[in-house]
Amino acid sequence: MKNTFCLFAFCIFFVACSSENKHEKNSSSNDNNGLAIKPSRGENILETLYQELKEQRPELLALEQEIEAVDQAKEEALADYRAYNAKNEQGYTMANQQLSGIKDSLLRNSIELLIQKSQYAYDQDNAAMALAAATLENRSTSLHDHQEALKIILTLNLLEKYQEKQIPNSSAYEKIITRYNSAIHKADSLLQAK
Repeated sequence: MKNTFCLFAFCIFFVACSSENKHEKNSSSNDNNGLAIKPSRGENILETLYQELKEQRPELLALEQEIEAVDQAKEEALADYRAYNAKNEQGYTMANQQLSGIKDSLLRNSIELLIQKSQYAYDQDNAAMALAAATLENRSTSLHDHQEALKIILTLNLLEKYQEKQIPNSSAYEKIITRYNSAIHKADSLLQAK
């Protein structure tokens, strides 16, 4: 009977502490001073903060639009180049496959030299375009790296401001710890009285 009473008293005490702790957390998280840092499961908090910053700062939105436009232009330009290059590569592959059907070795060797000479000329002519395509890819990577760095720097600044302004008051935790200690002491007293 004493054990049942102790368990019941402890449960009531635990529920009271839990609801008090939730109330304190809710009251402290409601005042964010304009910072919309809200707990959410599976959401990228930095991306969410950056989206809010874009709404407040037109230059960030303009940069985002410029990045999207240049990415689209790059993809269109590279799509044309890739199609051009693929057709040429396919042409040389097919020529080499058909070359194997020629039985006359002298004729086959002369055609093989002709294909090699043509492919070499294509590679030389294509070198500038291949370099330009590689440069486009490198510039795109660099721009997106800078964009990510900008997001991190700006949102970390918001996180630091949030940390300064919204740090929970530890006195509430100290009170709850004291209550836990008191309840543990009571439970120990009741166990020893057994």
